[in-house]
Amino acid sequence: MAEDKNIGYFSKSFSWNLCCKQATYLLLKKEEQQTLSFKEEYSLKFHMRICTLCRAFKIQSAIINETIKKSLQQVVLMPQKEKDNLKALINNELNNI
Repeated sequence: MAEDKNIGYFSKSFSWNLCCKQATYLLLKKEEQQTLSFKEEYSLKFHMRICTLCRAFKIQSAIINETIKKSLQQVVLMPQKEKDNLKALINNELNNI
């Protein structure tokens, strides 16, 4: 992955014992439907067993993603007139900045 090259903390020093920064990166990577390598998957599982903060992050991230999906579904189902009104309101606010 191209973005993997940009993650300096995740390069050659990657081991079975993850720091929280590496674990959250893997959680987000997995959440985006990307497959993890065997080592990444089991390193993440090990970290998640011992880290309450990363478990909380995983739950919160899932809640945020679900809320965003529901919001997008509501916008898609919204009548065109309401969409146009929202666009006009947003453009008006942007012009007032």
